[in-house]
Amino acid sequence: MARAGTSVAILLIVLAGVSSGLPAAYANTNMAARMCVKTRNPTLCMVVLKVNPKSAYASTEQEVGSVALQIASDTAEYNVGVIVNLNKGNLGTPEGGALAQCLWAYQDADNNLKHNARIGFDRGDYVGTMALVSAAEVVGDLCENAFKTMGKISPLSMIDRQMVERCGVAYELITLLNHE
Repeated sequence: MARAGTSVAILLIVLAGVSSGLPAAYANTNMAARMCVKTRNPTLCMVVLKVNPKSAYASTEQEVGSVALQIASDTAEYNVGVIVNLNKGNLGTPEGGALAQCLWAYQDADNNLKHNARIGFDRGDYVGTMALVSAAEVVGDLCENAFKTMGKISPLSMIDRQMVERCGVAYELITLLNHE
């Protein structure tokens, strides 16, 4: 029991530290923080939501979930651009083949998040949205594995990790909406 109390105290200290760099709007609405506390990794949740300043002004659970979905979508779109640029010098090489696999997977994730998941979310189809976000979440691991099978270190490790983390947070926050 003391462990739970210690965990809550630590969480409050971490959230206070993380939120100190957030806009003052968080002082007025703690919706993002209240939702993040319900996730497996509240600190990561707050860090991810901080990526989009709109999260500071979210006053409902749906708005927080919407911002998280937008962050995941923006991450996929950004990663497509990074891979396109990296692939320019690697066409016809084994690395180029792995990058092409990554590009296809990220383009698919970008399209699904931007269109299908957004439409589903806006209609209140949280189960469908969660499935699409979950599918997008594995793209980072798929991309990493494309390089591991060649015995190479992926040049995309950082953005792959961000994709996994940001989709994971979006998934958890949307899951919270599904239980309403």
